[in-house]
Amino acid sequence: MSRTVTSILALASITLGFSVAKGQVKRTLKPDDYKQWQNLAAPEISNDGHWIMYQINVVDGDGHLVIRNSDTPQRADVPNAAGAKFSDDSRWCGYLIGPSKAAADKLRDDKKPIETRFALRNLPTGAEVFYEGVQGFTFLKGSKTVLLSRYRGATKTEGGSDLVSLNLTTGEPLTIGNVVAALPNKKGDLVAISIVSDSGQKGIQVLNAATNSIKTVQWGKEDVYDLSWADKADVIGFLVGTKDEKKDGDANVATVVSDLNKVAPTIKQFDPSKAVGAFKGERIAEYGGMELSEDGTIVAFGAAEWKDKKKPDPKPQDKAGVEIWNTKDIRALPEQKVQAGRDKLRTKLCIWRPEPNSFSVISDGVVQTVYLLSTFQRAVLIDPKPYQSPVTNGISYHDVYVVDTNSGLKTRVLEHTQWTPVPSRKGKYLVYFERRNWWLYDIAADKKVNLTGNTHVAFDDIDDDHTVPEKPAAGNPVWLANDDGVILDDRYDCYLARIGINSLTPLTNGRKDKIIFRFLQPDPAEEGPSLQKPFYFSAFDEVDKGSGFYKSDSVGKGKMLVFDNKAVGSLIKAKDVDRMLFILGSFEESPNLYLTNMEMTASKPESKTNPQQANYLWGHTQLVKYKSRWGKDLQGMLIYPADYVKGRNYPMVTYIYEKESNNLHAYMAPIDWSPYNPQILSQNGYFVLMPDITYKARNPGISAVDCLEPAVDAVLALRVGVDSTKVGLMGHSWGAYETAFVTTVSKYFAVGVAGAPLTELTSMYNSYYWNAGITDQQIFEVSQGRMEVPFWIDPKVYFDNSPVWQSAKRTAPILITFGDQDGAVDWHQGQYLFNTLRRMGKNAVMLLYAGENHSLAKRANQLDYSHRVRHFLDVYLKGAKPESWVTDDVPLLKQID
Repeated sequence: MSRTVTSILALASITLGFSVAKGQVKRTLKPDDYKQWQNLAAPEISNDGHWIMYQINVVDGDGHLVIRNSDTPQRADVPNAAGAKFSDDSRWCGYLIGPSKAAADKLRDDKKPIETRFALRNLPTGAEVFYEGVQGFTFLKGSKTVLLSRYRGATKTEGGSDLVSLNLTTGEPLTIGNVVAALPNKKGDLVAISIVSDSGQKGIQVLNAATNSIKTVQWGKEDVYDLSWADKADVIGFLVGTKDEKKDGDANVATVVSDLNKVAPTIKQFDPSKAVGAFKGERIAEYGGMELSEDGTIVAFGAAEWKDKKKPDPKPQDKAGVEIWNTKDIRALPEQKVQAGRDKLRTKLCIWRPEPNSFSVISDGVVQTVYLLSTFQRAVLIDPKPYQSPVTNGISYHDVYVVDTNSGLKTRVLEHTQWTPVPSRKGKYLVYFERRNWWLYDIAADKKVNLTGNTHVAFDDIDDDHTVPEKPAAGNPVWLANDDGVILDDRYDCYLARIGINSLTPLTNGRKDKIIFRFLQPDPAEEGPSLQKPFYFSAFDEVDKGSGFYKSDSVGKGKMLVFDNKAVGSLIKAKDVDRMLFILGSFEESPNLYLTNMEMTASKPESKTNPQQANYLWGHTQLVKYKSRWGKDLQGMLIYPADYVKGRNYPMVTYIYEKESNNLHAYMAPIDWSPYNPQILSQNGYFVLMPDITYKARNPGISAVDCLEPAVDAVLALRVGVDSTKVGLMGHSWGAYETAFVTTVSKYFAVGVAGAPLTELTSMYNSYYWNAGITDQQIFEVSQGRMEVPFWIDPKVYFDNSPVWQSAKRTAPILITFGDQDGAVDWHQGQYLFNTLRRMGKNAVMLLYAGENHSLAKRANQLDYSHRVRHFLDVYLKGAKPESWVTDDVPLLKQID
C-alpha cells in the first residue's frame, strides 16, 4: 500500500533531469569508475536565506566546496575547501583551503606539515581575499570582525601563534603575537586572549574588536589557564598558577575580572592557600575546567590532590614488571588501564561565590559525576558508590541528588536507578524515566509528578530485545526553551507535557499507520522549541520505509508537510526568513540538497551529485516481509543486480547486522575499500539481501537461523531469479558471529565471510573488550549477546550457540578475518574456529592483518581485504577460478617475498 501523503516528486521544479547521451549503451561499474563517486556533506544556509553552501567529497580524489546564490546564477566551486561558515549578516563566507590529495600525500611522505590557507569571500561581489598559514577562523557576532588563527611556524614548538583580528569593513588586520587561546564573548564585541610571550611572560588581554584596543588584565611569570566568559555579562574567569619545585602542578588561584569597560577593571581572586581548612593537601586543577554562571557571580572549578613530584624511577632491570589483579577490584584492571588518563583528571567540583567570598565542595572527585544547572545555584549529582561491586552483570545503578551549591544541602531524588534525569533548560525541573513512565521533579517544590501515568501508552522501547530487567525509554525528552513543557516520545508519537497541567497533548498521530515521529530543531540558533512557534518532526514509515516532515502547533493541530518513499532528512532553517534546506535521495537517486519554504509548498534542487550515474546500470531495492520461526513480523531489503534481466538466475549475498531493513532508501556509493559494499556486489551481478534479525533470550545464534532461513525463503518465493544453491552470508563483528554460526548449522548458505567473529562463547564471555577494558561478561549477559545468565548457570546454551562447538556440522567454506590488535573481539576467537576446522579437515581460510584493530584502518589493508572478500564470494557463488590463497598451501616465505 502507498503511504505517500505529499509526494516530493509532485512539487515544482524538483526533478533533476539526468539524461543519457543518445545511442549510449549503459554498463555496470568497473573499479576505476568507483573513484569518481561523490557524497554531499555539511550543507549550510545563510541567515537571509539567499546563500547556500555544501561540500562535495569524492571517493578517491579532490572534493570541492560549492557556494551558490539560491535566487541568481551566482556560483563558486572551490577545490579542496572545507570548514566553511557564513557571517551572521550573510555578506561574507570564510573557508580553509588545503592542498590537493596528491600534494598532501607527498607532504606526508616527506614528513612535512600540511597547512591550510584562509579564504574570505565577499558574497555579493564574489571577490576573494586569501591569508596563508591559517589553521582556524571565527566570525564574531555582528559580522564586523573575523579572527584568524595562524600556524606556529616550522621553528616554533612552544608558546602561542599569531592571531589576526581582521576588520571586515575596512579590511585592516591587527596581528597579536604569541596567542595560546582566544575566546569571544557571546555578544561578539570582546575577545579574551591568553598570551605566552617569547620572554616567558604570560597573561590575559581583552581585545575590543570594534576599536582594536587591547586591555591587559593579567601579566607576569605565572601560568594562566581555563579562560571562560559569563554568558550574559562581560565577566571573564581564569586560573593564575605559580610553580612549586616540590609539587606536581601549579598552585592555582581562581581569578574573576569584571567592569571591563572601566580604566581599572575589578579583579577578585580565590587563593586556596588562604582558605581555612578547605584545601588541605589539594589544589585547584587546571584540567578541572573553570566555568562562570551566566551572570558571572558564581564560579565553578575542579580541585584535586596536590601530589609531590615523583622521584626518578629505578633502573628498568631493578623494577618489577607486575600488575596485581584482585577479584575485589570494582573495575577490572584492563578497564582501569584504559581509563587511567581520565581517572588522573578527575576533580572535585567546587563552587566559589566572589560575593560574599563563600566556598563549597559538591562532589567527591572519585566516582561521583555532577553537572551544574543553568544558574549554578543547584547541581545534579550522580552517585554510583552504594551499588558498586566487582560482581556485576553489566547493569549499573546509582542514586541521584540535587545539591544546593550555596549550602551544600543534598536532596536525594532517585534511588537505585539505571537512568539519568534530564534537566530543564532553565534548571527548574528534572524529567526522568522510571517504571515505564516519565516523571517530573519540581526542584523548588521538592515534588514528583508522573507525567505519563494517566495514559494507556507505553513509553518504553517495547521492541528492545536485550535481556535487561527494565527496557529503556522509547525516545529522549526535549525541553521547551522556557521550561514550560517537555516533549516525550512513545514508540510512534510525540506528546507535549505542559508543566502544571496534568495531561498530555498528542502532537502527532502515527500509531495507526505505524509512522515514527521524532522532534526536529530546524533552526540551529534557537535554544529550544517554544509554545509560540510550530514544532517540526521527522516522520518515518516503519512498514514501508518512507519518510518526510510533519508540523504541529502546541495543541496538536498538525499536518504532514511532505512524505515520500525515499530518504528525506537534514532539515535546516535560515535564521531570518521563511526558507529551509533538506536532503532527498534513495537507493537509485543520489542524495541532493533542496530549498523550500517552511510549509514546504514549493521546492527546488540546489545540487546535482553524481550525474555520471545516468551512464551506468543501477539496481533497485524491494522490501521483503517474513516471519521469524516464532512468529515475529520482520522485514528485509533486497537489492537487485545492476544488470538484472528478468528470467535470468543470479547468486545472492546476504549481509547481516541485527536490523537492516530501514536502509531501504539509503543511497549506497561504490567504495572500493569497503569490503561489504552492497553497491559493488550489485554492480558485480549479485542480489544482496539485508534482513532484520530479532532475538529470543539465551539463543543468539539459533535466533539468527530462525530469522535468516525464513528471510531467504521469502526472497525465493518472489521468483525473481535468485539461485537457491548460490546464496552467501557475510557480516562483521556481531554479524560475523552470526555468519560463523549460521553457515555452520544451516544448509541455506553456500559460503560465509566473517570479519572479526565471536566463535567460542565461553572463552569469549571470559575475555575483555580491550578497547574499553570492560569484561565481555556484561556484553554477553545484558547487551548484544542476550545470554541473560553466566555460562555456569546454563552451559548448554553457550555450547549450542557456539560456532566452534557446532563445527562438525559445517559444510560451507568460510573466510575468517582479524586484525592482530583487535580490541573488541580477541583475535584468538578466529584462531579457535580456524584450528577446529583445520583439525576437522574443513574448508576455511583465515586472514590476519598486522597492527589492525577491530576494523581495518590502513588503506592498503582495506583494499586487500575487499578484493579477497569479493574473490572468495565469486569462487563459491559464481564459479570463478580461485586464486592460490583460496585453495592451496601458501608457505610463509612465498607470502613475504
